[in-house]
Amino acid sequence: MKNNETYFILSSNCKLVNGAKRSIIIDYGRGDIYFLPKEYFELVSMMDRGKICDVELHLSDVESKKNFEEFLAVILSHEIGFLTDTPEQFPGRDENIYAEELTPLIDVIIEIDPLNFDKVIFSNLCADLNFLKCKDFQIRLFSTFDFQFLSEITKLINASTANYLEIHCNYSGGLEEELHNFIEQNPIASNIYLYGSPDVKEVAITNNIQDYHPLQLGKVYYINYPFNDGNCCGVITKETLDYSSIDTHNLLKKRNGCLDRKLSIDRFGNIKNCPSMKNRYGNIKEVSIREIITKDEFKKFWHINKDQISICNVCEFRYNCTDCRAFLQNPTDIFSKPLKCGYNPYTCTWDNLNYV
Repeated sequence: MKNNETYFILSSNCKLVNGAKRSIIIDYGRGDIYFLPKEYFELVSMMDRGKICDVELHLSDVESKKNFEEFLAVILSHEIGFLTDTPEQFPGRDENIYAEELTPLIDVIIEIDPLNFDKVIFSNLCADLNFLKCKDFQIRLFSTFDFQFLSEITKLINASTANYLEIHCNYSGGLEEELHNFIEQNPIASNIYLYGSPDVKEVAITNNIQDYHPLQLGKVYYINYPFNDGNCCGVITKETLDYSSIDTHNLLKKRNGCLDRKLSIDRFGNIKNCPSMKNRYGNIKEVSIREIITKDEFKKFWHINKDQISICNVCEFRYNCTDCRAFLQNPTDIFSKPLKCGYNPYTCTWDNLNYV
């Protein structure tokens, strides 16, 4: 190093996380992950916003200093960090969360049974969700896809602030044209999941306007296992980890990835945190959800973060995991590791288990 008085700064797009056996640096700008020996967590932490010469003071021998210079060269070559003489010009990134002040409720899961559906109650529910600025809707329909019925429901949802609709229902053959028409006529409907399908596939729904480049309007997912009251939820795999945003990383450090500002209504109108959880906080026929979401008892799961959860708190992927509080290894402990997580942070291995 020619000038050891310079400062090292970890890129604002990068996050360093320590685990039980190894550490990782996640570059959210490029979507890259770098695995490091566990002891390098302290080294990088000490390097960040520190002088190179001060770091070298902690290195006791020539070999350690040589290894450090080689490591620093690799870090710089991947643009994970940079050197500067003026660190004050590169203030740290704000990790505060402001979303809760703007959005009391993020998403809702609503179970609907056409046999006991009440349009007036559902319309009032949508009005409350609109007041709470809820954006993401998931409908779990306990029947096969019904074009007319779902179109009626979608009209009510469209009158709210929602900008995303996801539909889960049972598979029935010969629906391809209806599915295409539904997504084409209802831009809010982005994804439809059909359970109990003989084939496993994903079908992209695109516009069919002549002389125009095809535009994807949504997707239909054909799934071969049954729609078992949401028991397929809560599965955590390598594929479900979320590296989409550094803001999501910061959020998951402080809030629960699955239940934060989430509400669910089961098919009987019971208000819950999640359809798969037993806790009930009233019924929409008797109480307003505006009142329920202000109660501390309902919101207690919103604030359970991965640093509080057993085993998860030493997992290097903990701020990329949506978590699950419905299915736990120890059902009597709300801070227990998710039952359907196949990762072991002590061995850095994934189990290929079927949790459905």
